[in-house]
Amino acid sequence: MDSPVENKASYAADSADEKQAADALSYSSESSVPPRRKLPIPLQLLMIILTCLCTFGNHWSNGLIVALKTTVIKETHINNSQFATLVAITSLINTFLCIGFGFCIDKWGGAPTSVVFAGFHLAGSIILAGAATNNLNSYPLLIAGKVVAAIGDGSLDNAQHRIFSTYFAPGRGFAGSIVMFLMTVGAIWGVANLAQFTGQATANIITERLGSYAYAMWISAAIGGFSFLCAATVVFLDRYLRTHYDITDHTSGKQHTGATRRAAFRFSAIRRLPITFWIVVAFAVFENAGVQAFVSISTQFAQQRLKKGAVIGGWVSSFYLLLPACLTPFLGIYIDAFGQRISFLLISGLTFLISMLLLRFSETVPTFIAAYVFYALSQCVTPAPQVEIVRNIIPDPQDYGTGFAIKKSVVQASIVIITTAAGKLQDMSPTNSLESAVSLWLAYAFISVAIASVLLLIAYISPETLPAARLSEVSPRALPAEVERLCERRGVDMPKEELEAAVSEVKAKERRLKAVDPRAEWARWACLVGGAAVIVIGWIMFGLGIEWGVHGNVIAGTVGW
Repeated sequence: MDSPVENKASYAADSADEKQAADALSYSSESSVPPRRKLPIPLQLLMIILTCLCTFGNHWSNGLIVALKTTVIKETHINNSQFATLVAITSLINTFLCIGFGFCIDKWGGAPTSVVFAGFHLAGSIILAGAATNNLNSYPLLIAGKVVAAIGDGSLDNAQHRIFSTYFAPGRGFAGSIVMFLMTVGAIWGVANLAQFTGQATANIITERLGSYAYAMWISAAIGGFSFLCAATVVFLDRYLRTHYDITDHTSGKQHTGATRRAAFRFSAIRRLPITFWIVVAFAVFENAGVQAFVSISTQFAQQRLKKGAVIGGWVSSFYLLLPACLTPFLGIYIDAFGQRISFLLISGLTFLISMLLLRFSETVPTFIAAYVFYALSQCVTPAPQVEIVRNIIPDPQDYGTGFAIKKSVVQASIVIITTAAGKLQDMSPTNSLESAVSLWLAYAFISVAIASVLLLIAYISPETLPAARLSEVSPRALPAEVERLCERRGVDMPKEELEAAVSEVKAKERRLKAVDPRAEWARWACLVGGAAVIVIGWIMFGLGIEWGVHGNVIAGTVGW
Protein backbone atom coordinates (compact mmCIF):
# COMPACT_ATOMS: atom_id res chain seq x y z
CA MET A 1 0.00 0.00 0.00
CA ASP A 2 1.37 3.39 -1.01
CA SER A 3 2.07 6.01 1.59
CA PRO A 4 0.37 9.45 1.48
CA VAL A 5 3.72 11.00 0.61
CA GLU A 6 4.16 8.64 -2.33
CA ASN A 7 0.58 9.35 -3.49
CA LYS A 8 1.24 13.10 -3.27
CA ALA A 9 4.48 12.75 -5.22
CA SER A 10 2.74 10.62 -7.84
CA TYR A 11 -0.06 13.20 -8.17
CA ALA A 12 2.48 16.00 -8.53
CA ALA A 13 4.34 14.04 -11.17
CA ASP A 14 1.10 13.36 -13.06
CA SER A 15 0.19 17.07 -12.88
CA ALA A 16 3.61 18.03 -14.17
CA ASP A 17 3.28 15.55 -17.02
CA GLU A 18 -0.15 16.95 -17.89
CA LYS A 19 1.23 20.52 -17.82
CA GLN A 20 4.12 19.52 -20.08
CA ALA A 21 1.69 17.83 -22.46
CA ALA A 22 -0.52 20.92 -22.51
CA ASP A 23 2.49 23.17 -23.13
CA ALA A 24 3.65 20.88 -25.90
CA LEU A 25 0.19 20.93 -27.46
CA SER A 26 0.10 24.71 -27.20
CA TYR A 27 3.56 25.02 -28.72
CA SER A 28 2.56 22.63 -31.49
CA SER A 29 -0.51 24.73 -32.33
CA GLU A 30 1.54 27.94 -32.29
CA SER A 31 4.25 26.44 -34.46
CA SER A 32 1.69 25.22 -36.99
CA VAL A 33 2.33 28.53 -38.73
CA PRO A 34 5.58 27.96 -40.64
CA PRO A 35 8.43 30.31 -39.76
CA ARG A 36 9.26 33.03 -42.25
CA ARG A 37 11.99 32.22 -44.72
CA LYS A 38 15.05 34.28 -45.46
CA LEU A 39 14.72 36.60 -48.43
CA PRO A 40 15.84 34.60 -51.51
CA ILE A 41 18.45 35.99 -53.87
CA PRO A 42 16.08 36.39 -56.87
CA LEU A 43 13.84 38.70 -54.83
CA GLN A 44 16.89 40.59 -53.59
CA LEU A 45 17.93 41.12 -57.20
CA LEU A 46 14.42 42.25 -58.10
CA MET A 47 14.47 44.83 -55.31
CA ILE A 48 17.89 46.06 -56.44
CA ILE A 49 16.89 46.37 -60.11
CA LEU A 50 13.60 48.17 -59.42
CA THR A 51 15.22 50.55 -56.93
CA CYS A 52 18.01 51.42 -59.38
CA LEU A 53 15.44 52.13 -62.09
CA CYS A 54 13.63 54.60 -59.81
CA THR A 55 16.23 57.23 -60.74
CA PHE A 56 16.72 56.25 -64.38
CA GLY A 57 14.44 59.01 -65.67
CA ASN A 58 16.05 61.54 -63.35
CA HIS A 59 19.56 60.87 -64.65
CA TRP A 60 18.34 60.63 -68.25
CA SER A 61 17.02 64.18 -68.06
CA ASN A 62 20.12 65.56 -66.28
CA GLY A 63 22.17 65.68 -69.46
CA LEU A 64 19.25 66.62 -71.68
CA ILE A 65 18.95 70.37 -71.10
CA VAL A 66 22.71 70.94 -71.23
CA ALA A 67 22.96 68.94 -74.47
CA LEU A 68 20.11 70.99 -76.00
CA LYS A 69 21.57 74.34 -74.90
CA THR A 70 21.99 75.84 -78.38
CA THR A 71 18.55 74.70 -79.51
CA VAL A 72 16.77 75.92 -76.37
CA ILE A 73 18.40 79.37 -76.55
CA LYS A 74 17.50 79.67 -80.23
CA GLU A 75 13.90 78.49 -79.96
CA THR A 76 12.96 80.37 -76.78
CA HIS A 77 14.88 83.54 -77.70
CA ILE A 78 16.69 83.80 -74.37
CA ASN A 79 20.23 84.87 -73.52
CA ASN A 80 23.00 82.98 -71.76
CA SER A 81 22.13 84.45 -68.38
CA GLN A 82 18.54 83.20 -68.62
CA PHE A 83 19.75 79.77 -69.69
CA ALA A 84 22.11 79.72 -66.71
CA THR A 85 19.13 80.33 -64.44
CA LEU A 86 17.23 77.50 -66.13
CA VAL A 87 19.89 74.84 -65.66
CA ALA A 88 21.18 75.99 -62.26
CA ILE A 89 17.79 76.14 -60.56
CA THR A 90 18.01 72.46 -59.57
CA SER A 91 21.21 72.96 -57.59
CA LEU A 92 19.86 76.07 -55.89
CA ILE A 93 16.59 74.46 -54.82
CA ASN A 94 18.38 71.40 -53.46
CA THR A 95 20.63 73.46 -51.20
CA PHE A 96 17.76 73.61 -48.71
CA LEU A 97 15.17 71.04 -49.81
CA CYS A 98 17.58 68.11 -49.44
CA ILE A 99 17.90 68.70 -45.70
CA GLY A 100 14.16 68.85 -45.07
CA PHE A 101 13.51 65.85 -47.28
CA GLY A 102 16.29 63.99 -45.47
CA PHE A 103 14.17 64.19 -42.33
CA CYS A 104 11.18 62.92 -44.34
CA ILE A 105 13.17 59.93 -45.60
CA ASP A 106 14.29 59.09 -42.06
CA LYS A 107 10.72 59.40 -40.79
CA TRP A 108 8.72 57.51 -43.45
CA GLY A 109 11.37 55.33 -45.06
CA GLY A 110 12.90 55.16 -48.52
CA ALA A 111 10.21 53.27 -50.43
CA PRO A 112 7.21 55.62 -49.85
CA THR A 113 9.25 58.79 -50.32
CA SER A 114 10.78 57.49 -53.56
CA VAL A 115 7.29 57.41 -55.10
CA VAL A 116 6.66 61.02 -54.08
CA PHE A 117 10.00 62.23 -55.45
CA ALA A 118 9.61 60.26 -58.69
CA GLY A 119 6.14 61.77 -59.05
CA PHE A 120 7.53 65.29 -58.77
CA HIS A 121 10.16 64.48 -61.39
CA LEU A 122 7.50 63.07 -63.73
CA ALA A 123 5.28 66.13 -63.30
CA GLY A 124 8.20 68.46 -63.97
CA SER A 125 9.21 66.48 -67.07
CA ILE A 126 5.69 66.73 -68.47
CA ILE A 127 5.67 70.50 -67.91
CA LEU A 128 9.07 70.80 -69.63
CA ALA A 129 7.84 68.78 -72.61
CA GLY A 130 4.63 70.81 -72.80
CA ALA A 131 6.64 74.03 -72.84
CA ALA A 132 8.29 72.90 -76.08
CA THR A 133 5.22 71.43 -77.80
CA ASN A 134 3.45 73.03 -80.78
CA ASN A 135 6.12 75.73 -81.00
CA LEU A 136 5.03 77.14 -77.65
CA ASN A 137 8.68 77.52 -76.57
CA SER A 138 7.71 79.12 -73.25
CA TYR A 139 10.67 80.04 -71.07
CA PRO A 140 8.50 80.61 -67.94
CA LEU A 141 7.03 77.11 -68.38
CA LEU A 142 10.52 75.66 -68.73
CA ILE A 143 11.47 77.33 -65.44
CA ALA A 144 8.30 75.98 -63.80
CA GLY A 145 9.04 72.48 -65.06
CA LYS A 146 12.62 72.58 -63.76
CA VAL A 147 11.42 73.80 -60.35
CA VAL A 148 8.83 71.01 -60.02
CA ALA A 149 11.29 68.36 -61.22
CA ALA A 150 13.99 69.69 -58.88
CA ILE A 151 11.75 69.01 -55.86
CA GLY A 152 12.05 65.30 -56.57
CA ASP A 153 15.40 65.07 -58.34
CA GLY A 154 17.61 66.16 -55.46
CA SER A 155 16.34 63.66 -52.89
CA LEU A 156 15.34 60.70 -55.04
CA ASP A 157 18.72 59.04 -54.76
CA ASN A 158 18.72 59.71 -50.99
CA ALA A 159 15.53 57.65 -50.74
CA GLN A 160 17.13 55.06 -53.01
CA HIS A 161 20.13 54.68 -50.71
CA ARG A 162 17.83 54.45 -47.68
CA ILE A 163 16.07 51.46 -49.25
CA PHE A 164 19.39 49.73 -49.78
CA SER A 165 20.50 50.61 -46.24
CA THR A 166 17.35 48.91 -44.95
CA TYR A 167 17.71 45.70 -46.94
CA PHE A 168 21.46 45.22 -47.20
CA ALA A 169 24.08 45.44 -44.47
CA PRO A 170 27.37 47.17 -45.28
CA GLY A 171 30.56 45.16 -45.23
CA ARG A 172 29.39 41.55 -45.21
CA GLY A 173 32.47 40.25 -47.00
CA PHE A 174 32.95 39.05 -50.54
CA ALA A 175 30.03 36.64 -50.58
CA GLY A 176 27.68 39.34 -49.38
CA SER A 177 29.14 41.77 -51.88
CA ILE A 178 27.82 39.91 -54.87
CA VAL A 179 24.29 40.35 -53.61
CA MET A 180 24.61 43.57 -51.64
CA PHE A 181 27.28 45.94 -52.81
CA LEU A 182 27.81 44.94 -56.42
CA MET A 183 24.10 45.28 -57.06
CA THR A 184 23.53 48.32 -54.88
CA VAL A 185 25.99 51.20 -54.73
CA GLY A 186 27.84 49.99 -57.82
CA ALA A 187 24.60 49.39 -59.69
CA ILE A 188 23.21 52.77 -58.66
CA TRP A 189 26.02 54.71 -60.28
CA GLY A 190 26.39 52.34 -63.21
CA VAL A 191 22.73 52.81 -64.12
CA ALA A 192 22.92 56.55 -63.41
CA ASN A 193 25.90 57.09 -65.70
CA LEU A 194 24.43 54.99 -68.49
CA ALA A 195 21.12 56.85 -68.25
CA GLN A 196 22.78 60.26 -68.35
CA PHE A 197 25.07 59.23 -71.20
CA THR A 198 22.14 57.90 -73.26
CA GLY A 199 19.99 60.97 -72.66
CA GLN A 200 22.84 63.34 -73.45
CA ALA A 201 24.03 61.42 -76.52
CA THR A 202 20.61 61.02 -78.13
CA ALA A 203 19.07 64.45 -77.42
CA ASN A 204 20.42 66.27 -80.47
CA ILE A 205 20.02 63.23 -82.73
CA ILE A 206 16.32 62.98 -81.84
CA THR A 207 15.87 66.72 -82.30
CA GLU A 208 17.56 66.69 -85.72
CA ARG A 209 15.76 63.61 -87.02
CA LEU A 210 12.26 64.53 -85.79
CA GLY A 211 12.48 68.27 -86.30
CA SER A 212 11.79 69.52 -82.77
CA TYR A 213 13.42 69.28 -79.36
CA ALA A 214 9.93 68.67 -77.94
CA TYR A 215 10.27 65.01 -78.98
CA ALA A 216 13.42 64.62 -76.89
CA MET A 217 11.55 66.22 -73.97
CA TRP A 218 8.56 63.89 -74.33
CA ILE A 219 10.80 60.83 -74.53
CA SER A 220 12.46 62.01 -71.33
CA ALA A 221 9.01 62.39 -69.74
CA ALA A 222 8.11 58.84 -70.82
CA ILE A 223 11.30 57.53 -69.21
CA GLY A 224 10.31 59.49 -66.08
CA GLY A 225 6.92 57.76 -66.14
CA PHE A 226 8.64 54.38 -66.32
CA SER A 227 10.77 55.30 -63.28
CA PHE A 228 7.63 56.37 -61.40
CA LEU A 229 6.05 52.97 -62.05
CA CYS A 230 9.22 51.28 -60.80
CA ALA A 231 9.08 53.37 -57.61
CA ALA A 232 5.43 52.44 -57.05
CA THR A 233 6.29 48.78 -57.59
CA VAL A 234 9.04 49.05 -54.96
CA VAL A 235 6.46 50.19 -52.38
CA PHE A 236 4.21 47.17 -52.99
CA LEU A 237 7.18 44.82 -53.19
CA ASP A 238 8.52 46.16 -49.89
CA ARG A 239 5.17 45.50 -48.18
CA TYR A 240 4.97 42.01 -49.63
CA LEU A 241 8.52 41.05 -48.69
CA ARG A 242 8.35 42.21 -45.08
CA THR A 243 5.03 40.36 -44.68
CA HIS A 244 6.14 37.04 -46.11
CA TYR A 245 9.87 36.89 -45.35
CA ASP A 246 12.20 37.30 -42.41
CA ILE A 247 13.91 40.62 -43.20
CA THR A 248 16.21 42.48 -40.84
CA ASP A 249 16.20 46.27 -41.11
CA HIS A 250 19.94 46.93 -41.19
CA THR A 251 19.46 50.56 -40.16
CA SER A 252 18.23 49.36 -36.76
CA GLY A 253 19.24 45.69 -36.56
CA LYS A 254 15.62 44.73 -35.87
CA GLN A 255 12.81 43.10 -37.80
CA HIS A 256 11.76 45.16 -40.82
CA THR A 257 8.13 46.08 -40.23
CA GLY A 258 7.91 49.34 -42.13
CA ALA A 259 7.60 51.28 -38.89
CA THR A 260 9.93 54.20 -38.23
CA ARG A 261 11.53 55.34 -35.04
CA ARG A 262 10.48 58.97 -34.81
CA ALA A 263 7.06 60.46 -34.41
CA ALA A 264 8.28 63.94 -35.34
CA PHE A 265 11.17 65.74 -36.94
CA ARG A 266 13.91 66.70 -34.49
CA PHE A 267 16.85 69.02 -34.95
CA SER A 268 18.82 66.75 -32.63
CA ALA A 269 19.41 64.41 -35.59
CA ILE A 270 21.88 66.97 -36.96
CA ARG A 271 23.56 67.30 -33.57
CA ARG A 272 24.11 63.54 -33.46
CA LEU A 273 26.36 63.63 -36.53
CA PRO A 274 30.01 63.12 -35.45
CA ILE A 275 33.05 65.21 -36.35
CA THR A 276 34.22 62.56 -38.83
CA PHE A 277 31.04 63.14 -40.84
CA TRP A 278 31.70 66.87 -41.06
CA ILE A 279 35.28 66.25 -42.22
CA VAL A 280 33.93 64.05 -45.01
CA VAL A 281 31.48 66.84 -45.91
CA ALA A 282 34.39 69.30 -46.06
CA PHE A 283 36.18 66.94 -48.44
CA ALA A 284 33.06 66.64 -50.59
CA VAL A 285 32.65 70.43 -50.75
CA PHE A 286 35.87 70.55 -52.77
CA GLU A 287 36.26 67.15 -54.44
CA ASN A 288 32.64 66.34 -55.29
CA ALA A 289 31.80 69.87 -56.32
CA GLY A 290 34.97 70.18 -58.38
CA VAL A 291 34.48 66.87 -60.19
CA GLN A 292 30.81 67.52 -60.93
CA ALA A 293 31.23 71.15 -61.91
CA PHE A 294 33.95 70.33 -64.42
CA VAL A 295 31.43 68.19 -66.31
CA SER A 296 29.67 71.36 -67.41
CA ILE A 297 32.73 72.78 -69.19
CA SER A 298 34.38 69.52 -70.28
CA THR A 299 32.88 69.58 -73.79
CA GLN A 300 33.74 73.22 -74.45
CA PHE A 301 37.22 72.78 -72.98
CA ALA A 302 37.81 69.77 -75.25
CA GLN A 303 36.73 71.85 -78.25
CA GLN A 304 39.14 74.63 -77.32
CA ARG A 305 42.08 72.35 -76.59
CA LEU A 306 41.61 69.94 -79.51
CA LYS A 307 40.35 72.66 -81.88
CA LYS A 308 37.54 70.36 -83.01
CA GLY A 309 33.79 70.70 -83.36
CA ALA A 310 31.05 70.01 -80.84
CA VAL A 311 30.57 66.39 -81.92
CA ILE A 312 34.21 65.41 -81.27
CA GLY A 313 34.31 67.47 -78.08
CA GLY A 314 31.10 65.88 -76.87
CA TRP A 315 32.27 62.32 -77.44
CA VAL A 316 35.63 62.97 -75.78
CA SER A 317 34.02 64.59 -72.74
CA SER A 318 31.34 61.87 -72.49
CA PHE A 319 34.03 59.29 -71.80
CA TYR A 320 33.80 60.16 -68.10
CA LEU A 321 30.32 58.63 -67.99
CA LEU A 322 31.26 55.27 -69.48
CA LEU A 323 34.29 54.37 -67.37
CA PRO A 324 32.48 54.73 -64.00
CA ALA A 325 29.57 52.69 -65.33
CA CYS A 326 31.97 49.78 -65.97
CA LEU A 327 34.31 50.02 -62.99
CA THR A 328 32.13 51.22 -60.11
CA PRO A 329 30.51 47.82 -59.39
CA PHE A 330 33.94 46.17 -59.07
CA LEU A 331 35.10 48.98 -56.84
CA GLY A 332 32.04 48.26 -54.72
CA ILE A 333 33.09 44.64 -54.33
CA TYR A 334 36.52 45.66 -53.09
CA ILE A 335 35.23 48.22 -50.59
CA ASP A 336 32.64 45.82 -49.23
CA ALA A 337 35.24 43.09 -48.75
CA PHE A 338 38.27 45.06 -47.57
CA GLY A 339 37.07 48.47 -46.35
CA GLN A 340 39.66 51.21 -47.10
CA ARG A 341 36.95 53.85 -47.55
CA ILE A 342 39.10 56.82 -46.53
CA SER A 343 41.94 55.54 -48.71
CA PHE A 344 39.58 55.75 -51.66
CA LEU A 345 38.68 59.30 -50.70
CA LEU A 346 42.35 60.16 -51.04
CA ILE A 347 42.62 58.25 -54.33
CA SER A 348 39.66 60.15 -55.77
CA GLY A 349 41.23 63.44 -54.72
CA LEU A 350 44.64 62.51 -56.15
CA THR A 351 43.26 61.44 -59.54
CA PHE A 352 41.28 64.68 -59.70
CA LEU A 353 44.41 66.67 -58.81
CA ILE A 354 46.55 64.91 -61.43
CA SER A 355 43.90 65.58 -64.04
CA MET A 356 43.75 69.30 -63.28
CA LEU A 357 47.55 69.60 -63.14
CA LEU A 358 47.85 68.06 -66.60
CA LEU A 359 45.14 70.32 -68.02
CA ARG A 360 46.56 73.47 -66.47
CA PHE A 361 50.25 73.09 -67.26
CA SER A 362 50.35 71.13 -70.52
CA GLU A 363 48.80 71.81 -73.91
CA THR A 364 49.76 68.70 -75.90
CA VAL A 365 47.05 66.36 -77.14
CA PRO A 366 48.43 63.16 -75.49
CA THR A 367 48.63 64.94 -72.14
CA PHE A 368 45.10 66.24 -72.62
CA ILE A 369 43.80 62.71 -73.26
CA ALA A 370 45.69 61.44 -70.19
CA ALA A 371 44.13 64.23 -68.13
CA TYR A 372 40.64 63.18 -69.18
CA VAL A 373 41.44 59.55 -68.35
CA PHE A 374 42.46 60.59 -64.83
CA TYR A 375 39.31 62.70 -64.63
CA ALA A 376 37.24 59.66 -65.58
CA LEU A 377 39.01 57.68 -62.86
CA SER A 378 38.18 60.36 -60.30
CA GLN A 379 34.55 60.14 -61.41
CA CYS A 380 34.74 56.39 -60.95
CA VAL A 381 36.15 56.37 -57.41
CA THR A 382 34.12 59.30 -56.05
CA PRO A 383 30.49 58.20 -55.49
CA ALA A 384 30.63 54.64 -54.12
CA PRO A 385 33.23 55.22 -51.35
CA GLN A 386 31.47 58.38 -50.19
CA VAL A 387 28.05 56.75 -50.07
CA GLU A 388 29.51 53.91 -48.02
CA ILE A 389 31.61 56.08 -45.72
CA VAL A 390 28.64 58.29 -44.84
CA ARG A 391 26.58 55.22 -44.05
CA ASN A 392 29.49 53.71 -42.13
CA ILE A 393 30.49 56.63 -39.89
CA ILE A 394 27.04 57.79 -38.73
CA PRO A 395 26.45 56.15 -35.31
CA ASP A 396 22.69 55.74 -35.72
CA PRO A 397 21.99 54.42 -39.23
CA GLN A 398 18.45 55.79 -39.06
CA ASP A 399 20.01 59.25 -39.41
CA TYR A 400 21.61 58.26 -42.72
CA GLY A 401 19.05 60.11 -44.87
CA THR A 402 19.55 63.31 -42.87
CA GLY A 403 23.34 63.08 -43.06
CA PHE A 404 23.43 62.37 -46.76
CA ALA A 405 21.00 65.23 -47.41
CA ILE A 406 23.17 67.70 -45.50
CA LYS A 407 26.22 66.61 -47.46
CA LYS A 408 24.41 66.95 -50.76
CA SER A 409 22.99 70.39 -49.90
CA VAL A 410 26.43 71.81 -49.11
CA VAL A 411 27.94 70.21 -52.23
CA GLN A 412 25.22 71.72 -54.40
CA ALA A 413 26.02 75.17 -53.04
CA SER A 414 29.72 74.62 -53.68
CA ILE A 415 28.95 73.65 -57.29
CA VAL A 416 27.18 76.97 -57.78
CA ILE A 417 30.12 78.85 -56.24
CA ILE A 418 32.85 77.35 -58.41
CA THR A 419 30.89 77.36 -61.67
CA THR A 420 29.73 80.94 -61.24
CA ALA A 421 33.26 82.10 -60.44
CA ALA A 422 34.61 80.14 -63.41
CA GLY A 423 32.05 81.75 -65.67
CA LYS A 424 33.14 85.20 -64.55
CA LEU A 425 36.78 84.34 -65.28
CA GLN A 426 35.81 83.07 -68.72
CA ASP A 427 33.89 86.27 -69.45
CA MET A 428 36.94 88.29 -68.45
CA SER A 429 39.12 86.40 -70.95
CA PRO A 430 39.48 88.31 -74.26
CA THR A 431 39.41 84.99 -76.15
CA ASN A 432 36.61 83.38 -74.10
CA SER A 433 39.19 80.82 -72.94
CA LEU A 434 38.67 78.43 -70.03
CA GLU A 435 42.40 78.17 -69.24
CA SER A 436 42.29 80.61 -66.31
CA ALA A 437 39.11 79.01 -64.97
CA VAL A 438 40.87 75.64 -64.64
CA SER A 439 42.96 77.20 -61.85
CA LEU A 440 39.83 77.17 -59.67
CA TRP A 441 39.41 73.43 -60.13
CA LEU A 442 43.10 72.97 -59.41
CA ALA A 443 42.72 74.80 -56.09
CA TYR A 444 39.66 72.67 -55.22
CA ALA A 445 41.66 69.52 -55.97
CA PHE A 446 44.59 70.56 -53.76
CA ILE A 447 42.30 71.31 -50.81
CA SER A 448 40.44 68.00 -51.15
CA VAL A 449 43.72 66.04 -51.17
CA ALA A 450 44.89 67.88 -48.05
CA ILE A 451 41.67 67.07 -46.16
CA ALA A 452 41.70 63.39 -47.16
CA SER A 453 45.40 63.06 -46.25
CA VAL A 454 44.83 64.45 -42.75
CA LEU A 455 41.85 62.17 -42.18
CA LEU A 456 43.79 59.11 -43.34
CA LEU A 457 46.76 59.96 -41.10
CA ILE A 458 44.48 60.29 -38.07
CA ALA A 459 42.85 56.94 -38.88
CA TYR A 460 46.21 55.15 -38.66
CA ILE A 461 48.37 57.26 -36.33
CA SER A 462 45.74 58.21 -33.74
CA PRO A 463 42.72 55.94 -34.32
CA GLU A 464 41.17 56.67 -30.92
CA THR A 465 40.82 60.36 -31.89
CA LEU A 466 38.29 59.60 -34.65
CA PRO A 467 37.14 55.99 -34.14
CA ALA A 468 34.56 56.22 -36.93
CA ALA A 469 37.31 57.05 -39.41
CA ARG A 470 39.42 54.11 -38.25
CA LEU A 471 36.52 51.64 -38.38
CA SER A 472 35.68 52.73 -41.93
CA GLU A 473 39.16 51.61 -42.99
CA VAL A 474 39.13 48.06 -41.61
CA SER A 475 37.69 45.02 -43.36
CA PRO A 476 34.50 43.34 -42.08
CA ARG A 477 36.51 40.36 -40.81
CA ALA A 478 38.76 42.58 -38.70
CA LEU A 479 35.96 44.83 -37.44
CA PRO A 480 35.10 42.98 -34.17
CA ALA A 481 38.74 42.88 -33.06
CA GLU A 482 39.25 46.54 -33.98
CA VAL A 483 36.12 47.54 -32.05
CA GLU A 484 37.41 45.76 -28.94
CA ARG A 485 40.84 47.36 -29.31
CA LEU A 486 39.41 50.88 -29.66
CA CYS A 487 37.03 50.32 -26.74
CA GLU A 488 39.98 49.33 -24.58
CA ARG A 489 42.02 52.37 -25.63
CA ARG A 490 39.12 54.79 -25.08
CA GLY A 491 37.87 53.11 -21.90
CA VAL A 492 34.47 52.29 -23.38
CA ASP A 493 32.48 49.69 -21.45
CA MET A 494 29.11 48.28 -22.47
CA PRO A 495 27.16 46.75 -19.53
CA LYS A 496 24.89 43.90 -20.46
CA GLU A 497 21.81 45.72 -19.17
CA GLU A 498 22.41 48.56 -21.65
CA LEU A 499 22.32 46.29 -24.67
CA GLU A 500 19.24 46.63 -26.85
CA ALA A 501 17.25 43.63 -27.92
CA ALA A 502 18.39 42.04 -31.20
CA VAL A 503 21.60 44.14 -31.18
CA SER A 504 24.91 42.34 -30.66
CA GLU A 505 27.49 43.53 -28.15
CA VAL A 506 29.99 44.32 -30.92
CA LYS A 507 27.40 46.39 -32.77
CA ALA A 508 26.48 48.26 -29.60
CA LYS A 509 30.13 49.03 -28.87
CA GLU A 510 30.65 50.15 -32.46
CA ARG A 511 27.79 52.63 -32.14
CA ARG A 512 29.15 53.87 -28.82
CA LEU A 513 32.56 54.50 -30.43
CA LYS A 514 31.03 56.39 -33.35
CA ALA A 515 28.71 58.46 -31.16
CA VAL A 516 29.36 62.17 -30.78
CA ASP A 517 31.87 63.30 -28.18
CA PRO A 518 30.19 65.71 -25.70
CA ARG A 519 33.50 67.53 -25.31
CA ALA A 520 33.45 68.50 -29.01
CA GLU A 521 30.05 70.20 -28.96
CA TRP A 522 31.58 73.51 -30.07
CA ALA A 523 33.28 71.84 -33.04
CA ARG A 524 30.02 70.33 -34.30
CA TRP A 525 28.29 73.70 -34.04
CA ALA A 526 31.19 75.32 -35.91
CA CYS A 527 30.88 72.72 -38.67
CA LEU A 528 27.14 73.27 -38.89
CA VAL A 529 27.62 77.03 -39.17
CA GLY A 530 30.31 76.48 -41.80
CA GLY A 531 27.99 74.32 -43.88
CA ALA A 532 25.22 76.91 -43.64
CA ALA A 533 27.71 79.60 -44.70
CA VAL A 534 28.59 77.65 -47.85
CA ILE A 535 24.91 77.43 -48.74
CA VAL A 536 24.38 81.16 -48.20
CA ILE A 537 27.44 82.00 -50.29
CA GLY A 538 26.11 79.73 -53.03
CA TRP A 539 22.87 81.70 -53.18
CA ILE A 540 24.77 84.99 -53.22
CA MET A 541 27.00 83.76 -56.04
CA PHE A 542 23.95 82.64 -58.00
CA GLY A 543 22.54 86.14 -57.83
CA LEU A 544 25.87 87.61 -58.84
CA GLY A 545 26.07 85.13 -61.70
CA ILE A 546 22.80 86.40 -63.13
CA GLU A 547 24.06 89.95 -62.83
CA TRP A 548 27.35 89.07 -64.51
CA GLY A 549 25.60 87.24 -67.33
CA VAL A 550 27.39 83.97 -66.74
CA HIS A 551 27.45 81.71 -69.79
CA GLY A 552 24.76 79.05 -69.58
CA ASN A 553 27.11 76.30 -70.62
CA VAL A 554 29.21 76.88 -67.49
CA ILE A 555 26.45 76.38 -64.90
CA ALA A 556 25.43 72.74 -64.73
CA GLY A 557 22.20 71.53 -63.22
CA THR A 558 23.59 68.24 -62.04
CA VAL A 559 22.32 66.46 -58.97
CA GLY A 560 25.23 65.90 -56.57
CA TRP A 561 26.41 62.84 -54.69
